[in-house]
Amino acid sequence: MVMSVLIYTIIVLFIALWIYAAVPKLRNIKYFKEVLKSQAIPKWTVPWLSWMLPVGELGTVVLLIVPETRLIGMYISLFMMVVFTVYVSGIIFRVYDIYPCPCGGVFSRIGWKKHFRVNLLLTLIAVVGVVLMEMRY
Repeated sequence: MVMSVLIYTIIVLFIALWIYAAVPKLRNIKYFKEVLKSQAIPKWTVPWLSWMLPVGELGTVVLLIVPETRLIGMYISLFMMVVFTVYVSGIIFRVYDIYPCPCGGVFSRIGWKKHFRVNLLLTLIAVVGVVLMEMRY
């Protein structure tokens, strides 16, 4: 019972996170493309990333909602959190040539170091979600 509640809480957390991340990007795709242009990524990736990121985030929401695909959705959530955390760590540890602003929602107000800690926490929660779901299934 406790494990089920914890799993569902983690699933709801990631559903909310991916919706929160995807919807503003899609609502103002032109602005999101401009934000991506200021990031430490190859410029040729901007046109496809501007669509792939929010569509991928919403696709992950669908996977998390459907009981038969929840574990896949949790693995994808973990993968995305690892990728985002590694990217932010590159900013923190000055790996890139440019240092973009944290331009997304609440993260624009907390700065990169707190953003990194939040990402680490969410990555850890995703690991717990995957482990618990694997134990259950």
